[in-house]
Amino acid sequence: MLSSSAWRPFPRYMAEPEIEETQDDVTPYEHDLIVRYAIIGIFVILATTTLYLTKVIALPVTAGVIFGLVLGPLVDWLVRRGVPQHLAAAIVVLLGVGLILFAITLLAVPIAGWSDRAPAMMAALQAKLAGVFVFMDELKRAAAALTGKSGAELNVSQGNPLLDIAVSSSTAAGGLLIFVATVYFWLATRRHLKARTLRFCLGRGARKSAGAFFQEIETRVARYFGLVTLINLGMGLLALAIAWLAGLPFPVFWGALAFLLNYLAFIGPIIVTVLLLAGALLDAPSLLAAIWPAAAYFVLHLLEGNVVTPVFVGRRLTVSPFLVFIGFVFWLWLWGPVGAVLSTPILLVAMVAQEEFATYRKVQQAEASPQEVPAEQQAAGNG
Repeated sequence: MLSSSAWRPFPRYMAEPEIEETQDDVTPYEHDLIVRYAIIGIFVILATTTLYLTKVIALPVTAGVIFGLVLGPLVDWLVRRGVPQHLAAAIVVLLGVGLILFAITLLAVPIAGWSDRAPAMMAALQAKLAGVFVFMDELKRAAAALTGKSGAELNVSQGNPLLDIAVSSSTAAGGLLIFVATVYFWLATRRHLKARTLRFCLGRGARKSAGAFFQEIETRVARYFGLVTLINLGMGLLALAIAWLAGLPFPVFWGALAFLLNYLAFIGPIIVTVLLLAGALLDAPSLLAAIWPAAAYFVLHLLEGNVVTPVFVGRRLTVSPFLVFIGFVFWLWLWGPVGAVLSTPILLVAMVAQEEFATYRKVQQAEASPQEVPAEQQAAGNG
C-alpha cells in the first residue's frame, strides 16, 4: 500500500521572471567601431581601385617619393656644406641619372650577347629537362580533363605590333620622366612641404608627432635601402665570381643581373638560379655539371636571406615575413615588378605611421588623465 506522503498535489506552474536587459545588443561604442571599420574598408577598396586605374601616374610618383626619401640625407649633407637646396637636388638627380647611363653603357655588350644566346639557352634547358616538361604536360592535360577545358587555346592579337611597341615605349618614357621629375621636386621642396604639412596639424602634440613621423620615415627607408643595396652588391659580386669559375661568358652580366633581381623578394633569386642553370647547360657536358653554379648561388641566397640580412638589417627594420609576402604579392599584382620592389618600403611607411599614431594616442591620453582625476575627486567630495 502506498504511503500517503507519496500523494502530493502537482506543483502549480510558476512563470519565470523575465530578465531585464541592462544593455542593448550593440552599444554606442561598438556601433562607432563598426562604422569606423566599414569606412576604412570602403576607403581601402576605393584607394586600391584608384591606384590600379591611375597606375601610369601613381607608380612613377610613388617610386619617386620613395627614392626621394632614400636620397634625402645626401641632399641634407650637401645643404649643410653651403650648397643651395635646389642645386643640391639637381646634383643628386644628375649623378643618379649619370650612374644609370654608365651602367647601361657598361652592360650593353653583355646584354646583347646573352640576348642572342637566349633561344639556345631555352632550347638546351628544354632538351635537358625533357622529362620534366613531359610530366608537366601530363598534369596540364589531367587538369584540363577535370575542368572540361581544352588545352589548345589560341590568342590572336588584334592590334598592330609596331603600334603596341610604340605606345608601350612612349608610356615607359613618360613614366621615367615623371619619376625623375618627382625625385627632383621632392628633394628640392621637401622642407617647405614638411613645414606646410605641419601647419595643418592642430596642437603642439600633433605637430610633434607629425614631425617625428617624417623624420622616422626618412631614417628607416634610407637605412633599409642602403643596407639592402650593400647586401645585393655582395650577392652580385658572388654571382660574378660563380659565373667566372663556371666559365660562363660575360660574368659582369650575371653580377649585374643578380644585383638587380635581388631587390625582387622571393622570385628574383629564383629567376637568377634558373637562368644560371640554362646558361651553364649550353657548354656543360651533362646536367650534373651544369647544376653546381645554380646550386651554389641558391645556397648563398639562402644564407643571405636567413643569416646576413637579419643580422645587418636589424630588428628595427625587420618586418614580419608574412606581411612582407602579402605586401609583395599585392603590389606585384597591382603594379608589376616595380611595385614588388616598392612593397617593403611602403610597408615600412605604413608601420611607422601606425607606431607614431599609437604614440600620439598615448601622449593624448596621458595629458588628458591628470585633468580627469581631480574632477572625479571633487565630485566625490561634494557628495
